[in-house]
Amino acid sequence: MLRVENLVKSFDGFLAVNGANLTVHEKQIVAVIGPNGAGKTTLFNLITGHLVPTGGKVIFKDREITGMAPHRICHLGISRSFQLINVFPQLSVFENVQVSVLSHQKKVLNMFAPAQKLVVEETYNILEKVRLADKAREKTASLSYGDQKILEMAIALGNYPELLMLDEPTAGMSPEETKATIALVQELAKKEGLTVLFTEHNMNVVFEISEKIMVMQQGRTIAQDLPDMVRANKQVQAAYLGEES
Repeated sequence: MLRVENLVKSFDGFLAVNGANLTVHEKQIVAVIGPNGAGKTTLFNLITGHLVPTGGKVIFKDREITGMAPHRICHLGISRSFQLINVFPQLSVFENVQVSVLSHQKKVLNMFAPAQKLVVEETYNILEKVRLADKAREKTASLSYGDQKILEMAIALGNYPELLMLDEPTAGMSPEETKATIALVQELAKKEGLTVLFTEHNMNVVFEISEKIMVMQQGRTIAQDLPDMVRANKQVQAAYLGEES
């Protein structure tokens, strides 16, 4: 589904990504890990068009999308959440997801249709899937941190993606919230037939749900393999996993 080939991104001579390679197959759950500053979020930004690569290619479903605008990539079937929560705090939970669904259906410029009556069923269906339907009319700012992270995932689902990219989905969550979020991601992947690519610092989460793991160090891919093979990889242990012990 997704192929990253020798991707490079330079910021005034600093190589934030310097030879990243990644393969994600349909309906897989794949993790990207690495120490702080390894280039994980930059890689996500390159894949989703928020940054333009200095070199290399990004190919989605056999179509090159390198440097394509984010909204075009989104409409092709890639949605993402961000490391820092990116929601509309003064809108209701329902409205946050509704905006996403309206955008996907290209109804945002229809000034003659009453917005509150559009895509209501579709929006509630998504909120049901992430178990936020009972909080639909609450103002987003009043949600717990964990629920705001889940809401961001729901917003991403509003674009009906084939590939869902999650940047540290459990960061800052309590153990209980983390457990619930892991279960939700697995459930969505299975029931909705989603392919999931995520970054995460919590190694328990990574090894619990990943089918493949790609490891970055100093902007480069140093391994991509099955979890057990990554765990046993001496270079990975030295670069990242060893720091966790």
